[in-house]
Amino acid sequence: MRRGQRRWATLGKAALLFGITWVGYIVLSRTGTHNYIPPTIPVSVDLSRPLYKKQSPDEVAPGEWGHAVKLGLADGSSEKHLEDESIEQYALNIYVSDRISLHRHIADRRMHECRSKHFDYRGLPTTSVVIAFYNEAWSTLLRTVHSVLESSPAILLKELILVDDYSDRPYLKSQLEDYLSKLDRVRLIRAKRREGLVRARLLGAIHATGRVLTFLDCHCECAPGWLEPLLERIMQNESTIVCPVIDTIDWMTFEYYMQTGEPAIGGFDWRLTFQWHSVPEHERQRRSSRADTLRSPTMAGGLFSVSKRYFEHIGTYDAGMEVWGGENLELSFRVWQCGGSLEILPCSHVGHVFPKKAPYARPRFLQNTVRAAEVWMDEYKQHFYNRNPPARKEHVGDLSPRKTLRERLSCHNFSWYLQHIYPDLHVPQDRSGWHGAVSVLLLPHIFLPHYNQLHKNYLSSYLSVGHFKLLLLWGHFNLVQLVNGEQIDCYSQLTLP
Repeated sequence: MRRGQRRWATLGKAALLFGITWVGYIVLSRTGTHNYIPPTIPVSVDLSRPLYKKQSPDEVAPGEWGHAVKLGLADGSSEKHLEDESIEQYALNIYVSDRISLHRHIADRRMHECRSKHFDYRGLPTTSVVIAFYNEAWSTLLRTVHSVLESSPAILLKELILVDDYSDRPYLKSQLEDYLSKLDRVRLIRAKRREGLVRARLLGAIHATGRVLTFLDCHCECAPGWLEPLLERIMQNESTIVCPVIDTIDWMTFEYYMQTGEPAIGGFDWRLTFQWHSVPEHERQRRSSRADTLRSPTMAGGLFSVSKRYFEHIGTYDAGMEVWGGENLELSFRVWQCGGSLEILPCSHVGHVFPKKAPYARPRFLQNTVRAAEVWMDEYKQHFYNRNPPARKEHVGDLSPRKTLRERLSCHNFSWYLQHIYPDLHVPQDRSGWHGAVSVLLLPHIFLPHYNQLHKNYLSSYLSVGHFKLLLLWGHFNLVQLVNGEQIDCYSQLTLP
């Protein structure tokens, strides 16, 4: 009797185990392992939701929706004095910035093709946003921080890394640490000495754990939907550096101007100064939609995303460059010449406050550009030196590691770059002794605007043209002068005594 009971009990357990196994098989066969949803992220959750949600907009708040703030302060008033002081100290109207919410909304005026686009959030790589700063104003820095946290999908934002490049303002010490300690996924790294933008960003990149590095300046505001297009493009092509459309935030009123038409692309002149250009016709023909990526010969350099693995593969930044300036062109040349690509994405928008003037000096700008020219421009570097004679005397340090990098990556020469990437750039026909600016000594009453004052230690020579004697000065802007009916290139500003 007991033996029979044990037999039925054993058969019952076997039947129960078989039933559980069969039900499990049916469930798995219907769902498929590729559709497995982690239990921590329910299916119904909106994966586009940011880490922090903005509060409802305050329609009467100063600057809401990116509107301008015009205080109309009376000349001579104490408020006007404070405003002028803030502009003098930061090259931005921080008096106005301090009156704008750190969480203000920005209107999404992107083209319809961008606003209606859908993304596979689970398939996109995560990113570490790196922001280096030096003595930045409190409100512009924290508005940048909150803008990232409140416009970046939580599933995509691995962390926000702030790199303090040895600031000495008191409010950027313990006060900033206390404030940031209350925010999720925000890390503060402090340099032990002044490093400059290039090495400060590298310091942040070393600590980054996301698959993609996204570099932003410390006075930005991200528009809705800014991050997804950048990460999607890198998922499609890991060897591309992608840039958002850089919208302008007015330094005086903090009005946000969103570019709703065709964005500009980056270029440069033969002084190796970055310039914006309209999209050439051959690039328009390549694209099938307004939302398609734009191939750009160079980038502005402040705002971009890149696969961390690819960034390390192509040699990150040139750590021999000081402070900032020139690193954007060097990286642009390197990416294109070494098999990568550089693109601007019309569906990604980030606003940037362009200061009234450079907030601090960049005394090594010429040295940085010489490093770029020597490593990447081959014989075309002579056009750069002809327009910057002092550059020939610059001490640029050891270039052998960068030249070895170029050999290891089997990079194209600069002639290939000009032919395939920037065919619209005019290559001048320089002749020895025929370079410089023209200053007309006989026309003292003509006023011509300029960008930079000439250095007092400029080189000069005289050129006789007909009955007029012209003084050639090494300087800045471009003009073309006819001599005996033949065109010569004079790259500088027209200066007067």
